[in-house]
Amino acid sequence: MLIFNLDKKMKTAVETPEVTNEVMTWQQIKDKVGDGWAIISNPEFNGQGFVRGELFHYGYNKSEVYQKDTGERKHVYYRYCGKRDPNIILML
Repeated sequence: MLIFNLDKKMKTAVETPEVTNEVMTWQQIKDKVGDGWAIISNPEFNGQGFVRGELFHYGYNKSEVYQKDTGERKHVYYRYCGKRDPNIILML
């Protein structure tokens, strides 16, 4: 089943993914999501960062993706999968 949403920023139809329990590596998730936001459940990390997890939902509008987290999953990880602008400095 495919569900399409109109992406307000890009003004194009974007497929809304179905929920799966497939464990994917970070590279597989990036390849599937492209330049979008992902909710990853049951994330696994090593000493260098995120390694793998279950892709729960993804999209191109950050706030819409965040709204898809219903709180039913205990461990979730939000991640932007696109390339970062090198002119932006992140302070944590």
